[in-house]
Amino acid sequence: IVIKKLLIKNFKSVNELTIELNPKINIFVGENDSGKSTILEALSIITTGQLHFYPFERQIKASLFNADIRRVYLEEIKKGNKPELPKMVIEAYLDEGIEAKFSGKNNELREDVSGIRMVVEMDMEYSDVYKQMLSSNSVCDIPIELYKVSYNYFSGSEKVIFRFSPLKSVFIDAAHKDYSYMVSRFISTSINNILDQKDKIELSREYREARYRFKENDKVKKLSKKVAEKNKFDNRDLSIDLSETHIDSWIEQMTVVVEDTPFEYVGFGTQNTIKSELALENSADKTNIILMEEPENNLSYTNMAKLIERIEVTNGKQIFIATHSSYVANKLDLKNLFLVNKGVAKAFSELNDDVVNYFKKLPGYNTLRVVLAEKVILVEGPTDELILQRAYMDIKGKHPIKDGIDIIVVDSLAFKRYCAIAVLIGKPISIITDNDGNIEELIKKYSDYENNPLIKLFYEKNQIFNTLEPSVLNANCDDDGVPTTKFKNIVHKKSKNVQLSFEEMSSFMQKHKTEWAMRVFDSEEKIEYPEYIIDAINQYN
Repeated sequence: IVIKKLLIKNFKSVNELTIELNPKINIFVGENDSGKSTILEALSIITTGQLHFYPFERQIKASLFNADIRRVYLEEIKKGNKPELPKMVIEAYLDEGIEAKFSGKNNELREDVSGIRMVVEMDMEYSDVYKQMLSSNSVCDIPIELYKVSYNYFSGSEKVIFRFSPLKSVFIDAAHKDYSYMVSRFISTSINNILDQKDKIELSREYREARYRFKENDKVKKLSKKVAEKNKFDNRDLSIDLSETHIDSWIEQMTVVVEDTPFEYVGFGTQNTIKSELALENSADKTNIILMEEPENNLSYTNMAKLIERIEVTNGKQIFIATHSSYVANKLDLKNLFLVNKGVAKAFSELNDDVVNYFKKLPGYNTLRVVLAEKVILVEGPTDELILQRAYMDIKGKHPIKDGIDIIVVDSLAFKRYCAIAVLIGKPISIITDNDGNIEELIKKYSDYENNPLIKLFYEKNQIFNTLEPSVLNANCDDDGVPTTKFKNIVHKKSKNVQLSFEEMSSFMQKHKTEWAMRVFDSEEKIEYPEYIIDAINQYN
């Protein structure tokens, strides 16, 4: 069973959202509080009836409603109006091939398909109570005590019983440290698969006998007797004893042990890895939906790579991931990506295969850093980054990040591929690049984006100065083309009393790229900058 489409109305950061989903892997990325976790939570509610492993209907509160909808409702109340109570809706539209009783038009889009609908709305039994509250001006917030939660299939006549629902999900939350439910299920499944009924009866008997021997221990009897002598309630003795147990209580005392270390005491990263593996392999309850919140948390690069490889080969399950990791996004195919911002999701499925394959083969690129940054300047290497950072501080008097500008080092071969991503999501980016001694070829390379206002290209206009080093050096020469003493003393500290030619200085800078840039960055004195770098900085007012 696959969820083809998810509809969310008036839930947390989402006002109204409909997402066409991928049949296997769906990756949600975005800034904090953008709504990506809200989407995972909505999926958990519609597939399990639970939010954070606890029945959703027991957690209804006014803050779960969309803040804008809630504010509008309260404004109407303050005006003395009598608004209808807001309603929350989550719907999962399913693929074909399931029972006809799950199909119908009982959904927000009025589509005749299979699906599950969850609604949080006023219970009409309390309509008179609500009218009375309005008349007496006693409504101070959304009166959740008047609400009910219902789960129905799109047929409208069939209520959802999650035990028998065609959707079964498991939520892997790397920030959630209570893994007891996952471990308990693994232990229970293992016992049922390996031991027969006779074995289980024998172990139950052994456990009860061990408890009995413990209770009959002289020290335990002494403890109980002394407590009884000193403590009474309503003239009745109080003592201490072992609690009564049911027939399978021995199972509850078992835990998973990782190389002689109980599961609860191994590292958090190892717990995450094991938990993820158990969820991906789980078939005891025919789980077909995997929800993963930031799987990269507490994982080393190697373990994260193993986890991603495991996800890639998982069959028969639809996977939903919220992440901040470019590695996760690149490796699992950018076409599976959704950029979530203020409750709106933009699909990356329109990216061409060349862009997708490039980043999948080279997953170390900071794709998400570019996607999520407020303003982006792409440069070719650490030397360019250092010089641009210092130039911005010299010109603007502050670090570029304080103006929301992220300067990101990118292989020049990836520049055009980032342009494709920028155009898809409407993200303005600037590219600072070398002219490589052929300006005509450079312009031709980016001709597809020549008239696109989202893409700005900055480069040295003098073709002779083909890279950053001669370009910066030229900006710091006197009228005769000789490097200034100030610049030479900053960059070439070992030759303060020696006159160096343009060619000698250029050769030194080319051979010591990061070193000369670091000296400029750390210098107490300012240097001069090429015009194209100044233009790139001054575009930000």
